Amino acid sequence: MTRDEADDRLVDEGDAFSDREWDELIEALGLSGRQVQIARLILEGMSDKQIAAELRMSIATVRTHLSRLFAKLEVQNRNELILLVLRQFRTGCREADCLR
Repeated sequence: MTRDEADDRLVDEGDAFSDREWDELIEALGLSGRQVQIARLILEGMSDKQIAAELRMSIATVRTHLSRLFAKLEVQNRNELILLVLRQFRTGCREADCLR
């Protein structure tokens, strides 16, 4: 199985995450509460506009949070963020080294 095929499988199998799993993500990756909120909404498939409405902030503020989140996690876009989070929860690996 190629890495792309494995990534597709992770996305297909991605279910909702428990609060405990999100707490583990915060600890493993050092995310702030707001960054976790935004990551959760991205995983739900929300657009910047939808996230802004949900969190009652401007689209520009959402984009600022996104750029900082992407930089912190060393990802380039939403897809890479989603795959990183899915790998964290669906491979059983809880170490930051496993996520890259």
